[in-house]
Amino acid sequence: MSTIESSALPGISESDACFRLLVSCVDDYAIFLLDTEGLVRSWNPGAERMQGYRADEILGEHLSRLYPPEAGVAARAMRELDVARLEGRHCGEDWRVRKDGSRFLADIVLKPLHDPQGVLRGYAEIIRDIGPRKRLEEHFHQVVQEAHNAMIMVNAAGAITLFNRLAESLFGYESHELHGMQMERLVPERFRSQHGQLRHTYLRQPEARLMGVGRDLFGLHKDGSEFPIEIGLNPIETEDGPMVLAGIVDITSRKQVQRQLEMALLEKTTLLNEVHHRVKNNLQVIISLLNMQTHYVEEESTRHVLQDSQARVRSMSLIHQLLYERRDFSKVDLGEYLQRINQLLLSSYGLLTRQLQVEQDAPEGLVYLELQRATPCGLLINELLTNALKHAYPAGSGTIDIRLSLEDDKHALLVVGDHGIGMPALTQPGQSKSLGLQLVPMLAEQMGAQLSMHDNQPGVRFEARFPVFGAGKFI
Repeated sequence: MSTIESSALPGISESDACFRLLVSCVDDYAIFLLDTEGLVRSWNPGAERMQGYRADEILGEHLSRLYPPEAGVAARAMRELDVARLEGRHCGEDWRVRKDGSRFLADIVLKPLHDPQGVLRGYAEIIRDIGPRKRLEEHFHQVVQEAHNAMIMVNAAGAITLFNRLAESLFGYESHELHGMQMERLVPERFRSQHGQLRHTYLRQPEARLMGVGRDLFGLHKDGSEFPIEIGLNPIETEDGPMVLAGIVDITSRKQVQRQLEMALLEKTTLLNEVHHRVKNNLQVIISLLNMQTHYVEEESTRHVLQDSQARVRSMSLIHQLLYERRDFSKVDLGEYLQRINQLLLSSYGLLTRQLQVEQDAPEGLVYLELQRATPCGLLINELLTNALKHAYPAGSGTIDIRLSLEDDKHALLVVGDHGIGMPALTQPGQSKSLGLQLVPMLAEQMGAQLSMHDNQPGVRFEARFPVFGAGKFI
């Protein structure tokens, strides 16, 4: 028999078919009835599975048969029935034994049953095997204890229910002091008023995350001293309701290292700022000296050489000027550099370029150059633009095109072209008698570019392809 019998307990009605069906279908709990003497009068499938007895093997047997064999076990069983009768209920955890002799830890509820006149007719007992849960809890506790961080579990009311030895050490409390303590006591007083609301807000939408992202968090030691912390939150569902497991890390050392790095970075930034400022000023002195020298030179060709030298120094000086202005010494925006160098060259060759126009398609923020290659790139741009400004349009009017683009996520293209008189036949960069065209291939090689020259019909177009890591990235 595997269901509660209708005549199991005299005076207790069990004729309700739904009740019998419910009990017979419950497989996770052992549910059975006892008479006033403690004899088993009903047995459900859950009891059969958990205890190992068939109904015909256990019906009529005393409750004590389910207890581990020991002296006075029958009297102990009767005492538990008396407690249930007197107090209306008996609950607890205790060991039970199966038919094969194996033991298991059980959660037990024993409740007296009375007839409509209030006369005791027997007892209902519900047993659940909590061994797996206990093993899981023990494993969980072991994991918490062996964690490399301080771990504290808090219930919905903010009381500490679990902690490890690192938590005791971190906050300076003994084990008996932490157990049941309100979590707010571990928080500096100025944060306590909002801590409870933050906990309730978190429990409404619990998820694993870092607490206080973007804010400085502090813990409070037992002696009243504060220290910076980092907290990771994990929601835990338990039989006692939702709880929060917090992993806490003392980041005092990290903060100290961070401050040291910030100071070192500030010092480095200040030093680099001064270096680039001094380099820019020194280059400006050289430009001024070359400009003064042109006033003492009578030969036109010599003045042009000095003027070209000024332009080259100015192209280098502009690199340091941009670094100094942006306070970012790691890279130069090539689009911004092209705009500025155009203005400088047009200003330097003012009389020569009065009727010339420069059309530029070089967006800012598209391609960046680190300092090591920014200098040869600046000189290369200077040589190509200067050559076009001086030689492409002898009549004094025309257009020079400059374009900077990304061919793909790995390559950029710089184009400087005109529609002027073009280059003499068979002339190639590096083979010309012009110093500028001799420098062009060397500068391209220094910046890792592939340089090519094309007939623009009319005019000439120089293309420099160089590798990049992607838009807006370092070259």
